[in-house]
This record gives sequence, structure tokens and C-alpha cells, in this order.
Amino acid sequence: MAHEYQGKVPRQTPETTDTKKPSPKNYAVPSETVRIANDLNHQTYFISGVQVHFPFKPYPSQLAMMNHMIRALSQSKNTMIESPTGSGKSLALLCAALAWQRDFSAKNKKRMVTIRQIIRKYVVGGSYIPGLPGDNKVAKEGAGSTDIPAQIKSETKPDIKPDLGSDPNTVAAQPGDGSGIKLDSDAKIGPGFLKENLENMADIFAYKPMEGGRADNGATKDAKGPDAGSDSDFVPKKGSTDKPATGDSQQTSATADKKQPNKDAYIEAQVAIAWIKLNGTVDYILQASKISIPSGLTQKDIDVLKEFKDSKYAQTTPRIYFGSRTHKQVSQLVDELRKKSAYRMKTAVLGSRAQTCINASALNSGAVDEECRNMVDEDKCGPYKVYHRLSSHSKLRAGGSMEIWDIEDVVKLGKSTFACPYFAARDLAATADLVFCPYNYILDPGVREASGIDLQDNIVILDEGHNVENAARDAGSVEITDNQLGVLVNECQLLSRDGQLPSAHQFVGTFAEGLANWLQDDSDEYDYHDYDSQTAVWPKTNASVQSLFERLMMTPAFIGRLELVYAELEDFIKQQRQDKDTVSPFDMLSTQKGITEPSIDDGDDEFAARKKYSNLSPGSMRVLGGLLRVLKHMASPSSPFYNDYRIAKIRRKQAGFEDAASHRKRKRKSLAAQDVPECINTLAFWALNPGIIFSEISSLTRSVVLTSGTLSPLTSYAVELQMAFSSTLEANHVIDPARFSAIAIECGPSGTILEAKYQTVNMLEFQDDIGRAICGIAASCPDGMLVFAPSYGLLNKLSARWRTTGLMDTLTSHKDVFFEPQGGPKDQFEKLLKSYREKLVKDRIPGKPLSRGSIMFAVYRGKVSEGIDFSDYFCRTVVNIGIPYPAFKDVKVTLKREYNDSRASMQYRHQLDTSDNNMLNGSLWYEIQAFRAINQALGRCLRHKNDWGAVIMLESRFAHHWNIAKLSKWIRNYMKTYNNFQDAMSELDLFYKTRIAEDEASVSSTDLSVGSTAVGTPVREPDAKMAESDAMETSERSF
Repeated sequence: MAHEYQGKVPRQTPETTDTKKPSPKNYAVPSETVRIANDLNHQTYFISGVQVHFPFKPYPSQLAMMNHMIRALSQSKNTMIESPTGSGKSLALLCAALAWQRDFSAKNKKRMVTIRQIIRKYVVGGSYIPGLPGDNKVAKEGAGSTDIPAQIKSETKPDIKPDLGSDPNTVAAQPGDGSGIKLDSDAKIGPGFLKENLENMADIFAYKPMEGGRADNGATKDAKGPDAGSDSDFVPKKGSTDKPATGDSQQTSATADKKQPNKDAYIEAQVAIAWIKLNGTVDYILQASKISIPSGLTQKDIDVLKEFKDSKYAQTTPRIYFGSRTHKQVSQLVDELRKKSAYRMKTAVLGSRAQTCINASALNSGAVDEECRNMVDEDKCGPYKVYHRLSSHSKLRAGGSMEIWDIEDVVKLGKSTFACPYFAARDLAATADLVFCPYNYILDPGVREASGIDLQDNIVILDEGHNVENAARDAGSVEITDNQLGVLVNECQLLSRDGQLPSAHQFVGTFAEGLANWLQDDSDEYDYHDYDSQTAVWPKTNASVQSLFERLMMTPAFIGRLELVYAELEDFIKQQRQDKDTVSPFDMLSTQKGITEPSIDDGDDEFAARKKYSNLSPGSMRVLGGLLRVLKHMASPSSPFYNDYRIAKIRRKQAGFEDAASHRKRKRKSLAAQDVPECINTLAFWALNPGIIFSEISSLTRSVVLTSGTLSPLTSYAVELQMAFSSTLEANHVIDPARFSAIAIECGPSGTILEAKYQTVNMLEFQDDIGRAICGIAASCPDGMLVFAPSYGLLNKLSARWRTTGLMDTLTSHKDVFFEPQGGPKDQFEKLLKSYREKLVKDRIPGKPLSRGSIMFAVYRGKVSEGIDFSDYFCRTVVNIGIPYPAFKDVKVTLKREYNDSRASMQYRHQLDTSDNNMLNGSLWYEIQAFRAINQALGRCLRHKNDWGAVIMLESRFAHHWNIAKLSKWIRNYMKTYNNFQDAMSELDLFYKTRIAEDEASVSSTDLSVGSTAVGTPVREPDAKMAESDAMETSERSF
């Protein structure tokens, strides 16, 4: 059954006006890219004119999200969507995006077929088609020239018709015979081109003007006459009775009949030529129509061509890049698509070398990235040589058992085929309809280029996008140590001595050496001091960035030359890779003269390094490329991002530097300093404007969709990212408000004001009353409970105090206590999380909450606060302590606040338009970061429609309505404030008892109706993977 949903918006279809004009790419008549799996149950809805297949009856919020996204994609607009965790956001966005892509592909195919038919009617109607825009060569040379080879003139194959296939640049002599000719879209199509490339299309181009009059196509009989090659000579005319002639002699009728050219094939050839340069052809026809409508066409045909000319839609189906914050969240998206969606298409997942490498040598090296690059460069990686074996595997093709795959799937298949999953994934991504990746792959220009991500006219969806502002600033920033510069200097010196592009390597080496010397110079005054670091920042009061650049000889002319040199080095390395030759000229000369190779034992480490490397290492190229990318933004004060960077010179003490040398493993002994320095010196270019990254992304893409459960306040994103978001949506939660309780408590059980500020957190009465409050809540709360604090430092203070006073023993009597570890290996946290869950699962009875349960203490922005599912009894209560403002004295935070203040002040002074793009001042930006972290922590519970739980703010500042207004929409309208702790606990006790009673009644009712499950049947113990689950893993229960 099909359903129509339009929301509050007038019905729109994908033909609505686009504001972005995509550049033409490939004018193939597209095939259907996205298919529907008929073996999966789904319902059909028509949303904004697009048919959407959805596995369940969608919530109103899901319908709103899908409607919002489809409208944005249809209009080539950017949009922001906030939907609470557990509302089925990811599945709704996937289905909406793929439905639109499928609809676009079908309509685009129909449009392109129509346009091709119009062009054919134009040709058949007897009108001139130029070979290239503004070029009459095809008319002059293709039809009227006598230079076409004799064998092409004489050979005819009347039954052959060209198969244009799906690639408009390929014209096949016979359908499916593989003898197609690839036409370069930029080639000049004349007699020379025909002689070299079109000998197997003799039948097409044998249809030529004949001597003694006009041939069937209406061309003049004599190509050398005064009108030879004119437009009229190329106009096909019907009804001609002129007899054919070949060369200067007349032929007999029998011979003429035998050699009669194929007129249909000739027409199709002209259509093919016009199709290769489709934009030029359309321009030509539209220009001609200004005088009169060409023969064979109608006004409706002209209108269709005008619509195409206006580029209201891309000519190829846009690819969708779906990015999330981590690889784990990407895996959950893939699982969501594979198990619940009916859509099937070509997919790919981009991952790191560390995740996908199957080469034992690289895995055991301790530096997988570097070893992988070296082995590939040296042609020593077996799996890399045959990665096409994996990318073309039948299981990964359309309809294959792994058509929708994840990193783990392709790694397993790669091991069984001994083919490289990393390069196979990149190969598959080049032709995929949907590409999943962590969103730093999209944001970071260097990673984007290395991964082969093409954003031009494509769609970007950034899920869990509450972190993209910080991620974009990091992506636009560069940090380089003096050790990295030292490696670069030594490599350049060695390569220059070996005669490998000596001038280019000398230029780069001199530049890197100058930067390293400046970093190690102590003469600069440091502006910021910490216990283990000191930082100098430019611009200073008495020193501008321009003066620093002049001091370092980094003039605009120098940066321009550096860009040319870098391009030269890239070309050189590409050539080296193509030749698979990593032997230096020194080795080549030694081999030719029979010089015996000295052993490494001779102590000549420099010789060993020179022998092994014949170009800059990948690490050095990344250093140089990142540096160049930033310098281009700062080459001139007129650059649009010149004022958006701060340059920092940082000196940090190297922990354990005395014995670090003995533990450090270096592959290039001659290329790194042997003495371990006391300090590490770092040159940093810090981007303070995330718009540096997003301005480029926005200019390339068709649409950008930013979505998360915690984007509020949405207006700040448009300002910070400097993107135009045509629409925003704040969806409601799918949970009945009666199933959650939101409470702000101003005072503790002893009456202490609970205000976790810097001045109060060290007060013992505050620490004690916070402890008593948490013990009181833990005694009442069933099952699991999470407590968030602003910092690990505060958590350590509280736990130490509670152990001293005995409050920790009281808390332990109510629940098993866990603390999120600060740092440490990943598996340490996963083991802790698994233990937390197992305590809640053990001896559990469905519908019967555990009065004891577990409690986890964590920090905002930490591991627990993002990307982990605590649905149902894993978290019935979230307690929030304080407001987690970013570290006030952090250098980057200070610079960002100053930068925003400066921008806001400048906007005010110049009276810029602030209606839609009001710059955030430093204080407002600082505040938004804090409340966004709170909103993220609040989403750890209430993960699906039937979930329930309580959200408690142990912070007096939430008694103010302006602070409540900064919370997410789903909670701010239901927040209650209490200035008495006991009153708040009475409310909580009633809420818990009501919810528990409902759960018990629901379980009893289910048992009676089913009659097969005993009430005492224990729930299956969760496996390790449950510890890594996310909201999306429970969304199926939502429906």
C-alpha cells in the first residue's frame, strides 16, 4: 500500500529549481542504480513526490525527517536535521537519501532518452550538427572531405548499426562485439581522426556525397567546389535521385547498388558525435531556434533543451557519501542498511590501512601506514598486486551475498583471496552509489584526496555531526615537529646527492632546514606557559604574520614556487611508482660497472639509506603537502582566509627523553637524529574558522546534510561553518513524555547550593553533599545509572573524598561502582563496559528491575558520553554534575574566543548583514560548546520508543530558564526545577514506581498471551559486541 506524505509543505518534485549548477560529466543514459529487495518486507510512501520504501510504519518525526531531506536534495540545498537518539534517525535518512537517488536515476534516464530523441529528430530533419561547439570540422571533413581512406570508402556493411551502449563516448561497430572505439570528448574529429580510429565503422562514413549531383544525404557532389564543407553541404535531404559515383569515374548501376552506403548508420553516427559534445550540441540547437524552430522539432522539444541547458539537475546520478564520527558508528550504519532497508545498491566502506591490512609483515612492523606505503612503492606487497581480484569478486557485485558489506566482511574475504582490502575498498568506492566512511575522510583535504573521494556534484551526509565544527578546524590545521623537518632535510640532501631532481630537492631541503632552525631558536618570546610546555603565537602585538613570513623568507613568490616544486615531486614519485623502480642511480651505476655492494656491517648507514630510497618518503610528502596547503591560504593578506589562522611555536618537554633513545625503533637510521632531544619543538598553523573546510565542501557538493541528536542551537552551525542552510528541523522525540522525568535540583540533601564552579568544587561541603545526593538517587533508581562530571580531575577529587568519609561504602551498598578510565588502551575500557553490563544482566528476571544494579562515573565528551547504547535497564537514570565549559586556560580555546570576539566586533563596526549570519562572540561560542556536551550526555538513555528513564541535573544554574532553553528541544519543554532535594526525590520515587509497575504488568500480560515463556527465564547474557553497540542497534525495537 502506498501512502502520501507532504507534511506542511506544498508538494514538490525533484524538478524544482536548483541553486547550484553541477558541471557536466558523463552523458550516458543511466541504468537504475538503486534496486529494491523484494524478499524484505516494507511499506511504500510517497514523500514530496518520491516513492520511499520503509521497513516499518514510520513515526511522525521520521516522516518529517524524510520529507525534509528529500526536499533539500531535490533543490540542491544544504540542510540541518536534529532528531533525538532512539528516534530512528539513521534509518530514516538512509531510506530517504536512497529513495531520492533511485527516483533521480529513473527520471534522469527518462530525460536523457528524451534529449537523445530530440537530437535524432534534429538530424533526421535535415539540420546541421557541429562536431564540436563552434567548430564546423565535422561538416567540412566528416561529410565533405575526400581524404577518408579508400578502404573506408569502399567497404560497406549495410546490416550493421552502431550500439551506443551506456557510455556515450563509446561507439561499437556491432552490439556486444567489444570492438567499440573510445572517443575522447576533447578530440578534434576530422579525417585524420577517422583514419586512425574509425576504420571499423566504414559503413557509417561510407555514406558520402557522390559526384554528379547530391547523394541521399544531400551533400554536394564536389568537395572542392566553392561551397564545399559549408553548413548546407552537411544537411541530409530526403528524396534525392542522384546516382552515386566513386572518385573521378562513373560506376555501373550494379556496382552502385552493391556499394550503396548505409544511411541509417550515417545518421546514428552523427547523433553519436552530437552526444559526445552534448552541451555544445544543445547550445547550437537553442541558438538556431532563436531564428526559427528547426525542422523536425517542436516548441516542446526546445523547452526540454532549455531546461537541460539551465542545469536544473545534474546529468549523472549523484553519489552519496555518508559519514559518521567513528568506524564503529559507520559499521552500525551499514548494519542498519543491510538488515532493515529494502534498498540494494553498489556500496563501499573506506577504512584505514591499520583496519584493513592483511600483510603480516606490515602488521608486525608497528607502523602499518608507513610500512604499507613503503612495500607498495617497492613492489613488495603481494596482496596489493592482486587487489582487483577482491574488488571484482562475485560476492561484492550487485546481487551478491556481500553486496552491502562492512570492513570486517571485506577483510575476511581479502584474507581468503589473499587480495588487499584497503585498495580494493578504494577501487569499489570509485564506482559505488553509496560510500560510508568516518567523516574526517571527507573533511580533511589530504585524507580526502588520498582516499579518492570525489565531492563534485555529489551528496554529503554527516551523521553524529555535533562534532564537525571542531573536526573541521582540526582538518584545516597543520602541526609539524622539528624531527619531521629533520627527516625531510636529510632525505632531500641524500636524493640531491644521488642526482634525483637535485634542484627541487635542494629547494625543499633548504626551506625545511630554515624552519627547523627557527623552531629550535630560543630568541622568540613565549606568550603562554604551562607546566610542560610554552607557546609563542603570531600575530603578536608587535609582530604581524606578514613580518614573520618575511623573516622566514616565505614570500608569495616563494610559496608559488614551492607549489610548482611540490607538483614536480608528485609527478616524479608517480613515475617512480609506475616504473616500479626504487633503485637509486648510484645502484644502477654500481650494477653496470660491477661494483660489489658493501654490507651494512661496514658501518656505512648513509650508503644503506641512499641505496633504499629514490624519492621522498610518504611521511615527508604529507608534511610538505600539509604545509603547502596552509601556506596557500596565507600567501597574501588578500587571501579570504588570511586572518583565520594563528601560527604557534610550541616547545614541549619530552617525557622520559633520557631513555627514549634505547626504545625508539627507526627504520631510517641515517635519516633521523641519533640523540633524543630534551624538548620537542612544533610549528603549528591553527585554523580558527571551520568555514575554511566547509566553504570548499559546499562549493563542490550538490547538497550537504548535517544531522545529529544534539545540534542545538542550530543557528550556531550555520554561522561557524559559513554555509547556507536553507532549512533546519528539530524533530520531536518518539517517546511519550510520561515515560521520562527531567528534573533540575538546586540544593543537596544538606541544603548546600549545588553549583559546580571552579571556586566551589574544592569545598568539602560541596563534595559531601554531591555524594549524598548521588547516594540518595542510587538508592531509589533501579538497574543502571550514569553520572557525568566536567573533568577527570573533579571525579578523582570526589572519589577520594567519598572514600575518606565513607560515602563510597554507602554508594557501593546500593550499586556496583565503575569509573571511566582516563586514557589507556581501548580494550581496557571495553572490558570495563562489559563488566558493567554483565552486572546488570546477571540473574535478571524480565520486568523485575534490580534494586542494586550498577553505576558508572564518566566525564562529558569522554568515551561513555558518545556512541554507546545504554538502552532499557542498562541506564534508567542520567545524572549531570555542573556545566562542562572547555578548559578556560587552554591556548586554543583562548585564541578561538579572541578570534570570535574580533570577528563579531568587525561585523558590528562595518554594519554587516547580521540577519542570517550573526557572528558568535567568544563568550557565546564558549557557552554553546558546554551545553552541546550536556545534550550529548543526556542522550545516553531513552534509546527507543518503549524505553523509559530519568534525567537529573545536580546544578543550581538550571533553575534559570535561559540555561534550560539551551538544552535539546525534546527535554527543555519538560524540565522541572526543585530547590529542595527531598521534594525532588518524592517526584523521582513516584516516577520509578509507576514505570516499574507498568513493566511488570506488561510482562505478565505477554506471558499470559504467549503461554510459552516462564517468568523466571533469565535473559541471555550479552556478548562482547554488545559493549560496542549504539543507538541504531536498538532502533528495531523502536518500531
